[in-house]
Amino acid sequence: MMLSEFFELIQFLFVVTFTTFLVNCVEYDVLFANRAVNHTGQGQNPSERSKVTLPDAILPSQQCKQRIQENSWIIFLLIMAAIFWIYRLVKVFCNVLSYWEIRQFYIKALKIKMDELCNFTWQEVQDRLISLQREQQMCIHKKELTELDIYHRILRFKNYMVAMINKSLLPVHLQLPLLGNVVFLTQGLKYNFELILFWGPGSLFQNKWNLHPKYKRSGNRLELAQKLSRVILLIGLANLLLCPFILVWQVLYAFFSYTEVIRREPGSLGARRWSLFGRLYLRHFNELNHELHGRLGRGYKPTSKYMNSFTSPLLTVLAKNVAFFSGSVLAVLIALTVYDEDVLTVQHILTVITVLGVVITITR
Repeated sequence: MMLSEFFELIQFLFVVTFTTFLVNCVEYDVLFANRAVNHTGQGQNPSERSKVTLPDAILPSQQCKQRIQENSWIIFLLIMAAIFWIYRLVKVFCNVLSYWEIRQFYIKALKIKMDELCNFTWQEVQDRLISLQREQQMCIHKKELTELDIYHRILRFKNYMVAMINKSLLPVHLQLPLLGNVVFLTQGLKYNFELILFWGPGSLFQNKWNLHPKYKRSGNRLELAQKLSRVILLIGLANLLLCPFILVWQVLYAFFSYTEVIRREPGSLGARRWSLFGRLYLRHFNELNHELHGRLGRGYKPTSKYMNSFTSPLLTVLAKNVAFFSGSVLAVLIALTVYDEDVLTVQHILTVITVLGVVITITR
């Protein structure tokens, strides 16, 4: 867990640095051979003087630095990225301290060594925790803990989310023209819900476990509703202002993460997965993450078979024809490259072959 968070920081630095380098430090006219480069080195083969190398397309560090300094928009984005990275660094540092406390608790209180932890089941850890409560009275509200008490403590916020989804209290259903009722629940929207309701400034909880006492009195309902409305409005405005930066980051991160996977396994674009709404809607109360994942995993094959029973004749006809036309062009290009490999030197021919292959896989 610590290593994953550390590499998330490194990934963020890499994406920002690499993108800045690509935007400001690469001479694309030279790279795309739109401008000739004259190599006049002594003893160099004349036939190699017209070849473009990577160093030819990379600007000197001084010129690259000057380009960045002259672009105020790039400087602003770099400042925003630095602020976010420092925030993430502080959060990672706090998490590391929390992980260390958990580690010490497992070793000293539960008597479970780190090299033995992978051999313990959750039920065994739970039994040791219940036994420890009898000896040391960690929880002062009850003399003895039960399995249900532990689940309630771990899943406090999860249970609230499951209840609000089941009771349709969260605005995740949208009525769109032509499409009708559409469920919209992304990771970003879920993050905002949790920020507003559970742990953000002005949330309903005074700490990680206790609901604020004023929310338990019905006489405060109108005042609290108005306060919650103001908090939602402020969070919405913050999302609106940060939307361009979040969008740029999501596009860059998705490009760097999934381009190679799509090229290697284009069929992954057609793979089914449980939606975030489906995970919350199907989740039981007091169900831990590993229990939910196991149950949904066992249901993957029958649900995929069920979904495949609903076919769209119109979409099938369109897909077959798109696959036919794309396959015809691809077959001709492959035949030409087999006949003469110089065809591969034609501009964008490899790009066309790759895109056609992805299109055919998606339509199939």
